[in-house]
Amino acid sequence: MRKHLISTIAVLVVLVVVIAAVGQPERSRQGRGRGGFMNREARLEAIKAIEAQLAKLKEEPDIPRPEGGYQNLSEDERAKFREKMMTIFQERQKTFQAIMAQVFRLQGRRPPEGEGVQYLILSTSDLKPIQDAAVKEKATETSKLIEQLIARGSGRRGPGGRRPGSGDRPQRPR
Repeated sequence: MRKHLISTIAVLVVLVVVIAAVGQPERSRQGRGRGGFMNREARLEAIKAIEAQLAKLKEEPDIPRPEGGYQNLSEDERAKFREKMMTIFQERQKTFQAIMAQVFRLQGRRPPEGEGVQYLILSTSDLKPIQDAAVKEKATETSKLIEQLIARGSGRRGPGGRRPGSGDRPQRPR
């Protein structure tokens, strides 16, 4: 039961975000700038891609527990079992990344840039202790960046009504 909890929670989070993105008024989606506007067909295509990835997660077989428990395996059997578990974990991560890429696309956000950069689901409560430590250490720049991430995560805009982090990106001439 517990092994399905993470997958179930991830699926529910993705579905809530997708429903929220699809249910937004058309006018608010148009105001997101370059890449933010998706026509109906593109949104449906993104949702179908998410559904395909969710079906892939549902079809994954359960991981069989070793007979007699993990402790009774030889070193060679443990190594094989660990390798199998890592392969399964990596495949799940690829699936989650594909789902999150489509969710970001629905939100009108740009994909992460750089080698090895991945999408990450964080709670703003995960960031708060880091921000508190930055304030305590008088790292004002770091504190401001974390505050912007928290604001973006909660749907608020950063200082001055701008999107958090928008000052870092070069603006396209209109």
